[in-house]
Order: sequence, then C-alpha cells, then structure tokens
Amino acid sequence: MSGGVVVAGVGRSGAATLIDALAVVDPGLRVERYRGDLAAHAVVGLLVIDPSSVAGDSDRALLDELRSSVGVAAVVCTKVDAFWDWPTNAKASRRVLDPTEALPVFAVSGAAAVAGAADESGVDELARWIREHTDDDPTRISARTAAARSAVAQEIDRRPSTATPVTAEVLVATRARLVRSRDRGRADRLGALRGGLNRVRSGAVADLDAGIRDIGARSRDAVGGLRRADVDRHAIWLASAVTELRDRLDAGVRDDLDRIRSVALLGVEPVSPDPAPVPERAPVTLRPHTERRRTAEDALVVLLGASAGIGLGRLVVTPLAGVHTLQWISMPLALIVGVGVAALVVRLRRIGALRAQMRSWSADALAEARASIEHDVVGAVTAAEPVVAGQVMRHYERRARMIADDVARIDTEIRARRADARDGTPIARAASNTSGPV
Repeated sequence: MSGGVVVAGVGRSGAATLIDALAVVDPGLRVERYRGDLAAHAVVGLLVIDPSSVAGDSDRALLDELRSSVGVAAVVCTKVDAFWDWPTNAKASRRVLDPTEALPVFAVSGAAAVAGAADESGVDELARWIREHTDDDPTRISARTAAARSAVAQEIDRRPSTATPVTAEVLVATRARLVRSRDRGRADRLGALRGGLNRVRSGAVADLDAGIRDIGARSRDAVGGLRRADVDRHAIWLASAVTELRDRLDAGVRDDLDRIRSVALLGVEPVSPDPAPVPERAPVTLRPHTERRRTAEDALVVLLGASAGIGLGRLVVTPLAGVHTLQWISMPLALIVGVGVAALVVRLRRIGALRAQMRSWSADALAEARASIEHDVVGAVTAAEPVVAGQVMRHYERRARMIADDVARIDTEIRARRADARDGTPIARAASNTSGPV
C-alpha cells in the first residue's frame, strides 16, 4: 500500500467511521485499518482517540507502533459533535501520548462528514494535510520515515522505566467527569428538536394560509368575467393551483425536517447521504361543482324582464304614435324592444347567478383543500418528532451503558488502590511483623 494511510484506534474510538468519512471527502485516498503489514508500506498514520475518556497505555503503545512504521503520524480526536467536554479530555490525552507536543492533533466529526457536512466536520482539513504528505517526493518520504523511526526509538529509550502510578484521587476525578458527561446534551438536543419542529409547523401553516388567500383572490378575479363555457376550465385551473401549492409546501417541509434531523442527530447516528425517494402524490381533487337548477325565482325574473321590456318598448314607440303614417309599426316595435330587453335581463341574471355559485363553490373547495393540506403537513411534522427523539434517546441509553461500564471499572480500581494503601500503612506493616511466634 505505497503512499497510503493507516488508521489505528482502540475499541469504540471511531476509527471505522473516520475511514468512511475520508472516503467520502477524498475518494482518491487509500485508507486502511491498521495492521502491521500495512503500516510498513504506509506514508501517514492516524491514531484515533475517543473524546469520552483519557488515552491510556494501549493508545500510547499503538501510537509508538505507528510512528515506528510511517514517516508522519497524527492524533485525531473524533466524535467532537457528541461530547461537549472533548477539549478537556483531548488535552489530557495529548499529555499522555505526546508530552512534547511534536505531533499534529485534529478534532473532527466523522458522522458529520458521512452525513454530507464535510465542510463543517474538520475531515476536509485532515484530508488536505494527508495529501500534503502522500503526494510528496518519494525520496523525501523515505528520508522522513527513517528520521521518524530514529526519533521514536530515542524517545522510547529516554522514557522512565516505570510509569507514574495513577492515584485514587485521579481515578475519582475521572469518575466524576464521566458521570457529569453522561446525559450532557440530551436536553438541549430534544429542546432544539421540539423548537425546530414547532417552527416548521407554524411556518408551513402560515405559508399555506398565504397561498390559499392568493389563490382565492385570483379565483375571484377570474370569476368576475366568467361565462358558462369557462366553468370547467376554471375548475381545472383551481385544482392545479392547489396541487402546486401542496407540492411546494411538501418539498419545503421535507427540506426543513431533513435539516432539523441532521442537526439533532449530528454525532448520534450516521445519516444516509442518499435519502429514500419520495413517492409522487396524485393531484388534488376538489369537490365537484354542480349545474345550477332553475327555480321559481328565474320564472319571476323572466316575468319582470318581460314587463320591463314591454314598458320600455311602449316608452320608445310613444313618439311614433303621433305620426299618422308610423302608427302601424308602433305595436310590433314595442314587442321587439320588450322581448330584447327581457332576454337581456334574463341573461344577465343567469350570468350573475352562475358567478355567485362559482364564487361560493371556489371558497368551499379551497377551504376543504386547505384543511386536507394542513392535516398532511401537521401529520408529517408530528410523525417526525418521536422518530428523531427515539434515536436521540437510544444514543444516550447506549452512552449511559458504556459510561456505566467505565465507572464500574474505575470503582474497582479505586477500591483496589485504597485497599493497597491500607495494607501498606506503617501500622499494617508493624502488625504483620509482630504477628509470628516470638
């Protein structure tokens, strides 16, 4: 694996996630999990440390193996998005692993890079640093590897033969830090989740109301010049406008939910970069509009129109009655004018009634469509909350179990050290010396 990268780390350190993150950020990098045969041919070695605890002897031994095999090594602290106190543990781990501060240290979030937020994860900077060394001249790489091996060998020789013992007080402080960090961040994540979902819900309903008002205003303007031949065309336009509004709101709500889900689950569970395709929804179907039926009011309008027409016709032909030669056409002319006026009144009445019916139908159809769309939007937002909250709670349950195991192990070490301290007191030693036969 010439020119490659090896990643090493103890269990639960996040080494596997970092390998996946580097593959996402820079697919051209050849990154492998640490093995002895691979480290001999690698150029860069990365030691991954867990920010939830301080590095120990196993991490230090692993780092020594890497530095003895590769030319350049670095310490990478992962899961910085899931542990708020990672700077404290990272500094303590560096004092254990690299007291002289000769190695570079990177703080990254592998889960964020896998989720698609590479520019905010820190993995992109790590990949650039790796490229600076893997793309270097082979001669300089060989010289750097030999110098690193010599420096590591001299450093190991200068180390004291016995490590400084960890006292019970240090273990008690470590235990307290672990207990404090057990539930840290859970309430903030859940509070941000609920606040974000409420904001999405209220924003979607406000956009829905604004869209329905806009469609209603355009519908009223269109109905003002409506004719009977335009009724079906107006109904089709109204349904398409409502469908467009629904699809736009659905897309906006999905985008908002994806952002809230990514933020709430950042560092909790890897988010798939390729979400499942959303099935295409059928167009909105509005309530059917019915033809207006003739009523007794229409017959009355016909009678009133005929009466008004006859009266207007008589008014028109009255001047003609005084002319002896034009008297014979006064009666037919009055009838013609009366029929024309009556037909015009009836037509205007029917068009007015049709437009009033379409206004009422449009308002009722928009109200029903608004209620249906609001139900779908609110349902989608409400359904997302228990899913995301459940993922957060499961993460903290797993974290609590891991911390409980660490606390139990530390409690065992504390009891052992305190027992050794009691057995090693001057009184205990004097008692043991005088307990035999004289």
